[in-house]
Amino acid sequence: MANIRDFKMDVKQMVKHFMQECYVHLAYSPPLHQENVLDIISDAMQLEIDTIKKINKPEQEGKSNLKLYYKAVSNDFYDKIVELTERLNSLSY
Repeated sequence: MANIRDFKMDVKQMVKHFMQECYVHLAYSPPLHQENVLDIISDAMQLEIDTIKKINKPEQEGKSNLKLYYKAVSNDFYDKIVELTERLNSLSY
């Protein structure tokens, strides 16, 4: 992570790309899976909001603590995106 601005842009870009995948899946999924896909989209939007809030207002103070804090936020975000991707991929056509 080079700086906070780049991290925010990465978060927004990854969620945007993931949501595009969700909309493609929504367009080609059977009607009974559409509610599940909409739930996943809602979770992705909430993940973006929560992550941006964590980035904007860090809970730690001190330079060394901030690095660890942002690393933890980054790891948590990537883990949750992977989890959402697995949820989307688990829906069968």
